[in-house]
Amino acid sequence: MNVQVTESGTWRRTLEIEAPAADVDKRLNDAYRKYSKTLNLPGFRKGKIPLSVVKRQFGPAIQGEVVQEMVEEFYREASEAEGIQPVSQASIDDISFEEGQPLVFKASVDVRPEITVETYKELKVTRPVFAVEDEHVESRLRYMQEESATEQVVERAADLDDVVFADVEELDEDGSPVADHRSEDQSIRLFKTEDDKPTELAKQLMGISAGESREVTITRPVQDEHDHEDCDHDDEDHDHEDHGDHDEEPKEETVMFRVMAKEIRERELPELDDDLAQDVGGVASLDDLKTQIRDEMQTQYDQMIRQRVEENLIDALIEGNPFEVPDSMVENYLNGMVESYKREHAGHGHDIDEDAIRESGRDQAERGVKRFLLLDAVADQEKIEVTDEDLDEHLEEMSQRHNIEGPRLRQILGRTEQLDQIESDIKTQKTFDFLIDNADVEDVEEVESDGG
Repeated sequence: MNVQVTESGTWRRTLEIEAPAADVDKRLNDAYRKYSKTLNLPGFRKGKIPLSVVKRQFGPAIQGEVVQEMVEEFYREASEAEGIQPVSQASIDDISFEEGQPLVFKASVDVRPEITVETYKELKVTRPVFAVEDEHVESRLRYMQEESATEQVVERAADLDDVVFADVEELDEDGSPVADHRSEDQSIRLFKTEDDKPTELAKQLMGISAGESREVTITRPVQDEHDHEDCDHDDEDHDHEDHGDHDEEPKEETVMFRVMAKEIRERELPELDDDLAQDVGGVASLDDLKTQIRDEMQTQYDQMIRQRVEENLIDALIEGNPFEVPDSMVENYLNGMVESYKREHAGHGHDIDEDAIRESGRDQAERGVKRFLLLDAVADQEKIEVTDEDLDEHLEEMSQRHNIEGPRLRQILGRTEQLDQIESDIKTQKTFDFLIDNADVEDVEEVESDGG
């Protein structure tokens, strides 16, 4: 087999492949003989059909099938022989075939960029430093206290911070109930703002009593019908995320509801004491709970700090080592983004604008491809590898975290083909460790808002 490789773009290679006529003829004759033994034709016994008859009646169809198989096989062999690492489907052109002649065709494919990273040591990056302050711990304690509140039915009108237990139905512009938009037994808390003032919904429901109905209005982001929620939460308590990553301002709508109060419930907060610590934290004392909260928050901060440093390093790597990436790798990345979005929104019953996802995600996709290639190149240049000890240590941590015996865990991961991905993740983390150890890191103190 003769192969010539030419560059038809920065990362595009065209293979001109010529397969010997003898190989082609042998494969064709083998195919004719196979079909002569399996075909059923009137006037011939099965398995006794002459090859001349097979060629005359089925030659073009058999030739097309065999040529397709040969093209795929010869392309694969040629790629391996020439050290081509394709990152896209091959585009096959100019197929030339006649019996007794060589099979000639061209295969064009994007290849994985072979890059040498020049700038990857002493990268200047910042590292945020977050301190867990006493007020952060106190804020988390108050949240736990709120979550542990009990409710008692009271025979009075609703006041701030009470819960209205009610049936709720959405109304149209004429004040008539909207079909299939009624929810029963909803708990509506009359929230207050940070300065102890009622929110808009709370203002409208304060003073309502059991057995009374009121019409209220709330403003919410425009949603698909299936996503509409009844007002079982205050409108300021919603957090709607735009997974489409569009830059447009979210549209809002004003919606009317009828709230039919069944009960008014007064919330009672538990004391911040050792009993609460045992209930919510499983620890002996309130001081132990505070220590637990502080440790958990610091762990979260440390993970966030590590992620920020890694992304800062990627930014510095990309800036210091400019190169073009194959469009096909970016497209593959975008394909993954689209499929991920589809999985997240499966069953929602709304259309998905794939073009909009691709357009808004292109910069992220290009950065993701460069991230992968640059980290892999640094690992190769520094000979960073995953040892058996690295993998064993990681699997042992997984075994303890998921309470699965080591051999059983390996069996599960091997069966689901996850071990290779785990090794890749470990290699990436070791590469980041190397980059951090060799970086010029400046610590910058940042103020983190109170966590809930």
